[in-house]
Amino acid sequence: MRFSVKQAAVVLFSFSLLACSSKEKLVLPEVENQIKPREVWSAQVGKGVAHYESGLKPLILNDKVYMASREGLVVAFELSSGKRLWTFDLRKDDTLSTLQKLRQRFSADNARIAGGISHGFGNIYLGTENGDLVALNAETGALAWRVQVPGEVLVSPAVGDGFVVVKLGTGSLIGLSPDNGEQRWVFENEQPPLTIRGVSEPVIDSGGVVYGTANGRVGVLVVDRGFQAWEENIATPKGSTDLSRLVDVDAKPIVIAGTVYTIAFNGELFALELRSGQQLWKRDYASFRNMTVQGTVLYLVDSEGRIYAIDRRNGTELWSQTGLHRHFLTGPAVYKDYLVVGDNKGNLHWLDRNSGDFVARQSFDSSGFFREPVSNNEVLVISTRDGELTVLQTP
Repeated sequence: MRFSVKQAAVVLFSFSLLACSSKEKLVLPEVENQIKPREVWSAQVGKGVAHYESGLKPLILNDKVYMASREGLVVAFELSSGKRLWTFDLRKDDTLSTLQKLRQRFSADNARIAGGISHGFGNIYLGTENGDLVALNAETGALAWRVQVPGEVLVSPAVGDGFVVVKLGTGSLIGLSPDNGEQRWVFENEQPPLTIRGVSEPVIDSGGVVYGTANGRVGVLVVDRGFQAWEENIATPKGSTDLSRLVDVDAKPIVIAGTVYTIAFNGELFALELRSGQQLWKRDYASFRNMTVQGTVLYLVDSEGRIYAIDRRNGTELWSQTGLHRHFLTGPAVYKDYLVVGDNKGNLHWLDRNSGDFVARQSFDSSGFFREPVSNNEVLVISTRDGELTVLQTP
């Protein structure tokens, strides 16, 4: 088997984490459960994502929750009961070209869904490593359109301001019509020879598309035309090895009230002005995981599994939790008064979001968690690598 340079980076990065784990024989901190989150319902969504890198995560939209599996199943459930409302199978789409049908017939990975799920204009959107971008009617699951794009789709498209914007594995961004998937513009972005396999989700806000690059830069495009408004450096390659020089911006930027919050692997945490890119503040944190915000507090899990709460107004650290240092965690999710993260062993860790103290731990499928939980503040939805979707609730 031949590996690309990009794939080799993933392998080396994974081995470095495993080496740390094997040397230290990591042990989870003792936790006395102070709360008992209950399972509302659970369901199986195909075979999940298995061991592959994936941007798939559940989507809560009104009274439904949506999830997809790597092999091609997209499912909508009733949020309150878990009743399956509809299923769409990308492998059985009659609109596929002959070439696409042949590719799927002889591909052990089938549809290879990896990017999604996002929503807007009455549809949900997802993409595949085969370069398919698909729009399904959110109510019925009927195919709205399906187009081919020139690269892998590894993360959820951004939807808004009359556009669907997809970020490719090559780093390029493409603006599409939400009506039919017609291409409106392309913005080319060069990738360095060595990167972590993954890209940051783009964000549409106030007429701009906020994006991160594998070169350690963050920028904004004018959504109507795809022209670059600005681009700023938030990480500079350092060190003598290729791994130490990785500066990918893989975390999804967060935009609130005209401020962009962004972070890089081997980089720093920045607050930038949306319209100009001017630096408001920066702090010495590094991560490749998605962050989350509740009120004036930004929560992040750094590249080594330490959890932080930061005042987003000035970058002041409010608390830190290092009990899961060196454990491979998901990004954080806020649910009611808690901060929730999963790990690759199938443990779900609950923290008091005001203090960072552990309040509970739950053990789920040993296939582990790969993406952050999602919440609408009424329920918390989690998904494991083998495709188990679970809805949890606390009093």
